[in-house]
Amino acid sequence: MMPWLLLLLLLQARASYDVDVSSLAVSPPQLVCQLDMNVLKGDVRRMSWSPDGLYLHVQTLDRDGARDYIVGLEDKEVSLAFGEPEWASAYWTRKSDLAAPGDPALKIEVIEKHQRTRPAPFAGGFGAGGAQTVDQRNPNDTFAIEVSLKLLGEEVGYFLNDVAYGGITYGWGPSGSGAIVFADSRGRLSFFDRQKHKKTVPGTKDALLPAWSPDGTHVAFLRRDSRRIYRVMVTSVSRASS
Repeated sequence: MMPWLLLLLLLQARASYDVDVSSLAVSPPQLVCQLDMNVLKGDVRRMSWSPDGLYLHVQTLDRDGARDYIVGLEDKEVSLAFGEPEWASAYWTRKSDLAAPGDPALKIEVIEKHQRTRPAPFAGGFGAGGAQTVDQRNPNDTFAIEVSLKLLGEEVGYFLNDVAYGGITYGWGPSGSGAIVFADSRGRLSFFDRQKHKKTVPGTKDALLPAWSPDGTHVAFLRRDSRRIYRVMVTSVSRASS
């Protein structure tokens, strides 16, 4: 087969797989189990799907390092894992990348801003160009650090005075789909695609670590119930019938 023809077929195949999120049917999220961080310890940092879609890997992190747990979606049991499974590491690497799997040109932009929260008086006034100087010894002379993650202009992550981790607020869809699921600024679960279609799941709130299953049929996420209690939620995803 001629190379240009093969390339054309590959491009057509990818285009036909593009997901229009506005056409998705999303079921109401169902509770799988509860995570009590007073028992599990640490702060949640990762959630990954197993290739067969039967398990979720949850990783927590504290001063002593990482702890790994496996959530069975059928028996709804949480068990301790001895290290992060290879499949979980591979899934997380793809999920949390800035570039879309299967389409590296579709990429999340990282925008960082530093803003003075309690400004000191202008040094030299407007006659000196209006420049403000920062006195590191002055506790009232402080800055806020904002990090915004944007995909095609849509904010898919926001961090204020916190470490910006990839994958905490978003998770890419299956390779080549050109779609992403994310928790917006109000903690609602939302879908977005390369055509800038957006679909927000009604009734969702305080969502964290959204993770799209490898086969594209489910999305798991954590819902914060309190400072130390999370619910593992799963919703099914399918193309809406015409």
